Amino acid sequence: MNDKSFIYFKTNMTDRVTRKKQITERRQTEILKAAGDIFARKGYAAATIPEIASSAGIAVGTIYLYYPSKRELFIAVIKDLIITAPLLDLIYRIPGENIAVVFGQIMQNRFDLIQNEEMSRMPALMGEVARDPELKKLWAERFFKPLFTQFEGIYRAMQPPDKPGRIAPAVAVRAVGGLIMGFLMFKLLEGESGPLNDLPREKVAADMVDFMLHGLIGGENKELKQEGAI
Repeated sequence: MNDKSFIYFKTNMTDRVTRKKQITERRQTEILKAAGDIFARKGYAAATIPEIASSAGIAVGTIYLYYPSKRELFIAVIKDLIITAPLLDLIYRIPGENIAVVFGQIMQNRFDLIQNEEMSRMPALMGEVARDPELKKLWAERFFKPLFTQFEGIYRAMQPPDKPGRIAPAVAVRAVGGLIMGFLMFKLLEGESGPLNDLPREKVAADMVDFMLHGLIGGENKELKQEGAI
């Protein structure tokens, strides 16, 4: 094979890999959208894979190429709603940039997320997870464990080598993650009547970041420290 033939072969292979990746991503998007619509409308138990395949315009077997079971697909739907590419990009910037600025951008990103009409499904979908022991187990394995393991690594990378963090990584990432998720869930459930809608979004994001980084007291309280409370 001469140089020109090799270059043509390599370019052609690259194009084929790119096209295959694009087809895979498009197909997964179609499946997740159809599944999300049906799960939200009918509930996990009543929804069927054939019905989801029909809605997505694909064969039943195609779904199983990407998601081995209905439970796997259900968890993928929730994960796809919560973990977006812009969010991951912001998270990966945390160790090397000003944490207050990045956290503020993360909060803004999450506020944008809950404006998405599809997020109105989240309380119902999470209720399904809470009621089904197998879904709950899969949720922990597919979502919480890999996500928090990754976040713990980021948290450790933020600490100076000679001064390890005073809060255990497992505690830190769950406290921050739980705070953000719980806050957004309350905002979502309160809807347009919630008091947060009376405040500028930038103010809400800034206050959340201040709370995450400094707590309610805003620094060490000497009286509480002397009493052994902190």
